Amino acid sequence: MPNFRNYDQSQTVYRQLVPAQLLEDNHPARIVDIVVERLNLDHVYAWYKNEGKPAYHPKMMLKVLFYSYLIGYMSCRKMEEGLQVRADYVFLSGDQVPDFRTLNTFRTRHMAELPGLFTQIVMLCAALGMVDFKNLAIDGQKIPANASFRNNMDRARAKKQLERIRKGMTKLLVEEPNDSLSQETINERKRRLERKEARLERTLAILETFDDETASVNMVDADAKIMSHKDRRILPSYNQQSAVDGEYGVTCAVSTTQAGDIPGDLFRLVDTATASAGKSFESVLADSGFSDYETVRAMEEDREETFHVPDKRQEVVDSKKTARGEYDKSKFKAGEDGTTMTCPQEKAMRILREERFDDGHVERIFAGEGCAECPVRSACTKSKDGKRRVSYDSREPFRDVMRARLRSPAGREAYRRRQGIVEPNHGHDQKNLGWRQHHLRGLPKATLEFQLLRLAGNIGKIARYKAQEFLAMAKGLLCYAEA
Repeated sequence: MPNFRNYDQSQTVYRQLVPAQLLEDNHPARIVDIVVERLNLDHVYAWYKNEGKPAYHPKMMLKVLFYSYLIGYMSCRKMEEGLQVRADYVFLSGDQVPDFRTLNTFRTRHMAELPGLFTQIVMLCAALGMVDFKNLAIDGQKIPANASFRNNMDRARAKKQLERIRKGMTKLLVEEPNDSLSQETINERKRRLERKEARLERTLAILETFDDETASVNMVDADAKIMSHKDRRILPSYNQQSAVDGEYGVTCAVSTTQAGDIPGDLFRLVDTATASAGKSFESVLADSGFSDYETVRAMEEDREETFHVPDKRQEVVDSKKTARGEYDKSKFKAGEDGTTMTCPQEKAMRILREERFDDGHVERIFAGEGCAECPVRSACTKSKDGKRRVSYDSREPFRDVMRARLRSPAGREAYRRRQGIVEPNHGHDQKNLGWRQHHLRGLPKATLEFQLLRLAGNIGKIARYKAQEFLAMAKGLLCYAEA
């Protein structure tokens, strides 16, 4: 008979387990471990008291959360499963296994402390030379909420649904059990209708606060707003914005909003990124969603950074595919002081109306003087009185400065980098990690989710690009502390 080693799957096996020896030195889990050990967690510890049952250590819980989001485990049930069977999780937890409810409670309890931890990790990346402060690229990505479009209700539909549910409950109250309908089934249907009724009542209470009767609210996630996506889907969503440094793609600031990118978001993101990284950036790159006249004026007059932000019409104007061709508004020339205007036929125009605003800017409407006799009138205007009208804003010179900067070779090269800096992180979130829909509901938790994702992403960049330097730094600090 062949000579084999004894093989018995029912045999009890005792094995010595040393979590610290489970992983290679440069494993991402070890980087997460050392990063969390370096963080100042005083604000987290402030939640805990000496009384009662001992809690899981916050360091261990943070390590598990950060590592989970780094590898794409965003469900607490998957985290618990990893803690039971995976060596990387056993190393981080010291073979402790908090259940999924404990993990989720910890995650939501410490939402307020997360921005501070995010800032500490950005500063660590800067200390490792991963932030060069040259180009800060800003963009948003719309991520569907954990709610269906069908759950959106306006006031009329909510009232109709509520009335129908109450009729159903009245019918169930008089329903008698029989061979095909047990009392247990009746009770279950009643509980289900009661849950729907309570949810509809909450939704209706929110809708009653709106002046617009056609406004809608999602019954499952009332904070999620209807947004149009690039693939033309219309879904309840959140807009997740990020400001990313161009050297290694470190995310320096994040923001979660309930609308698409707007000009008011730009400076807030830039200022947050500057505060997190500890230094201002030389150049800021953003798309046209962040641009309007007042924002462009502030970019040129009030800010020290160099901005590369096109306006919404620049691409159309530069492509020379405007609706009126040679007689597009961009072909009309305003005087230096903005009080005169000349049409493409070199004819002067007069001021038809002027309005001055509290912030100091002026808007004027110019009308053509000799349009009736102009040979190109039909190509220039379709107005009933035959006169071409052109609007002018006193802040347009700032827009023209921005357009000239973006048209220059250096400006084109700078703006070209934007997509290569900020959008790979969007692709990593959605394609590599599978984050195509929020797991948590409500604006605060949607904010928490994105902060965790990008915080973990920054740790992942340390593991990918600076693991050896970081381990050497951590070892040097440890030796210094022991000395």
